This record gives sequence, structure tokens and C-alpha cells, in this order.
Amino acid sequence: MCKSLKILFLIFLFLTFLSNFSCAQNRIDLNKATAEELESLPGIGPKIAKNIIEYREKFGPFKSVKELLEVKGIGPKKLKRLKKYLKVGEDASILEIPKDEVLEIYYYRDEKGIIHYTHFPETVPEKYKSSLKRMK
Repeated sequence: MCKSLKILFLIFLFLTFLSNFSCAQNRIDLNKATAEELESLPGIGPKIAKNIIEYREKFGPFKSVKELLEVKGIGPKKLKRLKKYLKVGEDASILEIPKDEVLEIYYYRDEKGIIHYTHFPETVPEKYKSSLKRMK
């Protein structure tokens, strides 16, 4: 009797682990989810799904699941319930800077001579050679 209880308990633990593993693998990516996918989550109806998508379109990709707290209709309790079903894709952390801003930074650095050279002096462009310091 005792041995069969242990076996049943181990089976229960295994199935619990398996369901948690499966759930973690099939999380919904907040940055790619459609309204229908969001509505399939507990506590998310059409209105909150719409709020999530509007927030994403206005402020860009979510950096973390916790950022959902900024969405109207989602509080700490609802977030706690949703966390296990959601993820934020890896590409969300990529810094997206518009091309014109990148060029503005480049030209500013070029104009001010804010460039660090760690190579041999002969590889430094002529206009920056006067600012080089010799290492002894």
C-alpha cells in the first residue's frame, strides 16, 4: 500500500512538472500576439486585448512582461495570474534608433573629433593626427 502511494505521488509530481514545462514552452509573445491570442488568456477580454495592442503600437515592443502594468485594465493581481502564460521575445531588447538620429550622432562626433583610436598612428585619418598623443 505504501509503495503504491509513493508511485502515485511520483507520477503526480512528474505530470505536474511536465505540464509546467509544456506551459513555459508555449507562452504567448506579447510583442507578436494577436487580439484573439490575448483574449484566450484568463481575465483578458476584447477591451483589455485592444488596450495591450494599442499600448504596444504607441510605445513600441514590450521590454518585459511587467511592463503590462502600464496598460489600462491590468493591475498587479491580474499580472501575477498572466505571467505564466506570457513572454517577451528576444528581439524586444534591440535598441531601435531612427537612421537620421544615428547620422546626427555620427556627424556630431566627427565634427568634434570624438573618436578613439586604439590602432597604429598611420591608420588614423589625417584630420585627427594632430590630436594624437604619443605613448612612451
